[in-house]
Amino acid sequence: MELPPDPPHRIHSWHLFPIRLRLERLALDRNQFIEELKKAGVGCSVHWRPLHLHPYYQETFGWRAADLPVATALWPRLVSLPIFPGLTRAEIAHVVRTVERLCSRFRGKTMVEASESSQVGM
Repeated sequence: MELPPDPPHRIHSWHLFPIRLRLERLALDRNQFIEELKKAGVGCSVHWRPLHLHPYYQETFGWRAADLPVATALWPRLVSLPIFPGLTRAEIAHVVRTVERLCSRFRGKTMVEASESSQVGM
């Protein structure tokens, strides 16, 4: 997982906190990761669908995923974690622990192993 950049000498508004999943190191995709977060009580979402992947732009301008390969490759990796003024330190700690636990639990496993691991905890 990669955290958002935080360049020195800049002030960020942090209205969103997107992480980038390293899917090549995980045995689940973004949607499964989001479902696991939700099971643990962590609300999250996905932001920034690239314009060329919106149906309007595809239908109107004929844009395809291959037209913008970097944005296309980044899109399935993005997850926005909760961030808002009332978020408590305990809630922040829960989010961090949950993300770390999921990354550890699904690191380097095959999809079959990940599925079996999920069923054990049920």
